Amino acid sequence: MKKSFLALAVLGTLAGVASAQSSVTIYGRVDESFAKPVVTKDKQIADNGGAGGSRLGFKGTEDLGNGLSAVFRFEHGFNPDTGTAAATQFWNRYAMVGLSSTKYGTLSLGRLENGAWDVITSFDPFGGETGAELRDTGSALRIKNWDAGAFGSTLDSRRMDNSVRYDIAYQGFKGSASISEATAEDKPYALGGSYTAGPLYIGAGYEKLSDDKAKMWIVGGTYDFGMAKLYANYAGGKTKADDDVKGFLAGVTVPYGALLFKAGYAQSKVDGAGTYKKGGLGVDYNLSKRTKLYADYARIAGDVGVDNGPADKNKNGYDVGIRHSF
Repeated sequence: MKKSFLALAVLGTLAGVASAQSSVTIYGRVDESFAKPVVTKDKQIADNGGAGGSRLGFKGTEDLGNGLSAVFRFEHGFNPDTGTAAATQFWNRYAMVGLSSTKYGTLSLGRLENGAWDVITSFDPFGGETGAELRDTGSALRIKNWDAGAFGSTLDSRRMDNSVRYDIAYQGFKGSASISEATAEDKPYALGGSYTAGPLYIGAGYEKLSDDKAKMWIVGGTYDFGMAKLYANYAGGKTKADDDVKGFLAGVTVPYGALLFKAGYAQSKVDGAGTYKKGGLGVDYNLSKRTKLYADYARIAGDVGVDNGPADKNKNGYDVGIRHSF
């Protein structure tokens, strides 16, 4: 009888551990379009209009009690048109673990988006997606012409390896700070803050980048009138060559039933290098909460190429695609 009671007690304890409040979520997005990106005359089946975005991720939490939880997130970007990885790093989008407190915020370690990125990405009516995205021109600040390719073309660094990030939120206010322990001398850092009150959102961010003189800042806001939502930001900074950079973005989205119309314009000017301009038009059709069809058009202008390169000859781009999130 004593042995039976002991066995039941052990099983009860194990059951309590197994039923502790914890969760693991598998999520992702698959996005494919028929596209002609700017800077090329090639027409192709592309991921997210060539802007990238398909991903597979795992995230989870474990309740440790007293408002404290363990959190983790791993996210892999891939190209569904070829089945290849989007970058040499397998977990190129996220690789982090941390602790989250209902009172004191969240501390995360690993490969993370920097503390200013949530602000930088919030002002683009295209959400930084499809070939018509505008944030890489007017928010993250373009510093190279389109002929130079996508990587290293913006002043913002977005993600940091070997980083520590702290986030806190209180009554509409959100704040974040991150620093990357790259080397003993190289410690880029970023700060971001925002306030949301009903239809109004305002935010500001600052990044001190790896290069000695490279840095950037951004301020902006959005306002949702219901019949339309307005977006705007102004940004500035310095390149590693100590050239001044200034940029802005303005846009609007208009919902109509299952449709969402989008339009915007962005510009980035680098002293001594050139002015980069981009405009975009688009429409989404929501088939459900997880699946939508979209069509977008983009045009670049300004000092777009070098010696009449591909960017000067191919200033227009478009994409027509489908996205499913799970």
